[in-house]
Amino acid sequence: MTTVLSVLLMIASVILVIAVTLQEPKTDGLGTLAGQETNVFGRSAHKSKNEMLDKVVIFAGVVLFLLSTILLAIN
Repeated sequence: MTTVLSVLLMIASVILVIAVTLQEPKTDGLGTLAGQETNVFGRSAHKSKNEMLDKVVIFAGVVLFLLSTILLAIN
């Protein structure tokens, strides 16, 4: 049981690290001066990707917290 939970904990942590690294920065950088961050209508071109990655980060964070708490309670 502990081994399965440990493997799930490692998978959740790897998913969390990958999802955080793939996210676009939320701050306006120098690209906004030249208009590189927006499309024709002034909205961000990567909105749906960022929203999906936000949900993945939240889900992986909750799973990571729950699994670590369960493993701590078992040991």
